[in-house]
Amino acid sequence: MKTENRIDLLFSYAFRPLFILLVVQAIAMVLFWSLTWSGIAPYAWQRNPIYWHGHEMLNGFAGAAIGGFLLTAVANWTNRPAISGWPLMLLCAVWLGGRLAVGSAVAAAILDIGYWFLLLLIAANEILRAGNRRNYKLLFVLAAMLLIDAGWHYAELHQATLQRQFLWAQMYLVVLLVTIIGGRIIPAFTGNWLRRQAASQQALAAPARMPAAFNYIDLLAILAFVGFALCSVLAVAPNVTLPLGMIAAALHAVRLSRWLGHLTLSDPLVWMLHLSYTWIPLGIALMALASFGWVSPSAGIHALTTGAIAGMIVSVSSRAALGHTNRALVAHPALTCSIVLLNLTALLRVCASVLDMQLLVSLSALSWIAAFLCYGYVFVPILLGPPAKS
Repeated sequence: MKTENRIDLLFSYAFRPLFILLVVQAIAMVLFWSLTWSGIAPYAWQRNPIYWHGHEMLNGFAGAAIGGFLLTAVANWTNRPAISGWPLMLLCAVWLGGRLAVGSAVAAAILDIGYWFLLLLIAANEILRAGNRRNYKLLFVLAAMLLIDAGWHYAELHQATLQRQFLWAQMYLVVLLVTIIGGRIIPAFTGNWLRRQAASQQALAAPARMPAAFNYIDLLAILAFVGFALCSVLAVAPNVTLPLGMIAAALHAVRLSRWLGHLTLSDPLVWMLHLSYTWIPLGIALMALASFGWVSPSAGIHALTTGAIAGMIVSVSSRAALGHTNRALVAHPALTCSIVLLNLTALLRVCASVLDMQLLVSLSALSWIAAFLCYGYVFVPILLGPPAKS
């Protein structure tokens, strides 16, 4: 294939370059962070390393995933051509610049904020021109990501005491996206799978049980989470934050149980969605306990980020990559290894925070890198290559 054709193919859909960048970021950033944290690599710039690490995982890793998912889905929502060519190249270049500008807080701020601004601009142009009112709310989410990121960079440059609040606010906003989108796709994909199983057995016209439809339990779970997140970010009194967090955690656990994940254990592409969502009630509960100082906030943060956010990114991006390249929705063994290793990473990192064991931190980093090497082994060739022939 000619070089021009390869470039055209790579930038034909947003999921192709942004998911590749996601893999590179996941491996390179955690490797660099681990070497820095252990003292092997020098930390030669004047930026708070812990906040920088958290910001990179949310705005680099999760930011690339959000861009890839959103701009690919927008074409389906609006019946307009997929975002491709130079606008996509520019978006990826700005994202990459934000990662490479690690030594300059000012340059990083301009490029990071620029990424969210461009993503919002492109998405708004498509959604508004199509009159796709159902998805106007996603523009408000992108605007919130932009404003919170701008606030974090302002805090880094002028008022460092606010960095934690902005970082936690962005983390909770991404988790909120997972609860909303997960609430749509997990029961839908599970129901489709159960119908196919029933049809293949030719014994039942329909499955005996189906995931519960969205109702007041789902709404209460989301509202309770929003209330808890606000209390957590604003450092409201623990005697308010703790019970609200436990209520939110219990509601999300009940919500998850209604989606019947235990019936899908023979299909990794389905059960990995349920497993990733499991970290949300666990993470909320740990963050609630942290409000009283009973566990380190790091335990809850890594349950929500490594377990829920990263797990859902791997689970959904794998489906998107397979579906949009005309491949069967079947999990490669390396993909299954990837999601198992990723959940092991989350478990090790949470235990490291609870037990204060540096060895577990190092093991979790190795597990994370191995997880994304497995993911990249399967999907980088797919993302770089042409669609499969029918």
